[in-house]
Amino acid sequence: MAPSSKAVFVLVPGSAQNPSHYAYLQHLLLSQGYGVLSALLPTVGTGANVTVADDAEYIRSRMLLPILDHEKHNVVLVSHSYGGLPASAAARGLGKSDRAAEGKTTSVLGQIFIAAVLAKGGDGKDLVASFGGQLPPHIQVDEQENLIKCEDPKPPLFHDLPPVLADAVVISSMDQSLTSFRSPCPAASWDTEAFNGRCAYIRTVNDQSVPYEVQNMLLQGTGQEWITRDIETGHSAQLAAPEKLSSFIIEIAKQFEAM
Repeated sequence: MAPSSKAVFVLVPGSAQNPSHYAYLQHLLLSQGYGVLSALLPTVGTGANVTVADDAEYIRSRMLLPILDHEKHNVVLVSHSYGGLPASAAARGLGKSDRAAEGKTTSVLGQIFIAAVLAKGGDGKDLVASFGGQLPPHIQVDEQENLIKCEDPKPPLFHDLPPVLADAVVISSMDQSLTSFRSPCPAASWDTEAFNGRCAYIRTVNDQSVPYEVQNMLLQGTGQEWITRDIETGHSAQLAAPEKLSSFIIEIAKQFEAM
């Protein structure tokens, strides 16, 4: 495959969400000439003992490396909510300077996180620890089925969507493996030298799942410099304001491409 001058967006969904929830956002990016790839994470829709590290390995081996090594395109990695944890881990060692040192000509040019949970990882702590040892009140645990559930996802996730759209998204949301929340978070890459100046965070101002104040605390806790943008939506900006979100993503991607 001949290389493109534009990067391909690899889009990692949030917890319990599936690629169809990002379909219009993907269409907008495709309409601007950018390739897009998304996929259902292995931890979604199953009560099996599938870990966040399994998600990271899937993203790396089935989403990132095929585009980098086989299709020979650069990647901009976009992740939402929970997806930020395995996505950043998957990109470790795939930054521009990392790949250049190996004689590779393609790389993950940068990472864009949307209302994402940021955990340094690699220290044995799980996602629950990242929430201060207690899950948010809208998340329920089903120990018997080994699932994370949200019995009423509209208020925390979809409160600012038109009712018909919100109903459809709820119907197509899926529970997620509890193991993914209780397994050690793999080491992130947003604090590595290769991604210095190449990480952006889009804050969702009206978020009732990961509140704006919590997003700011997460950013401050990293000790890193971030490119930041604010969008006036709840947690699912890709559904509430896809046009604005796509414009942010493309603007930031162009910065990464120029570096």
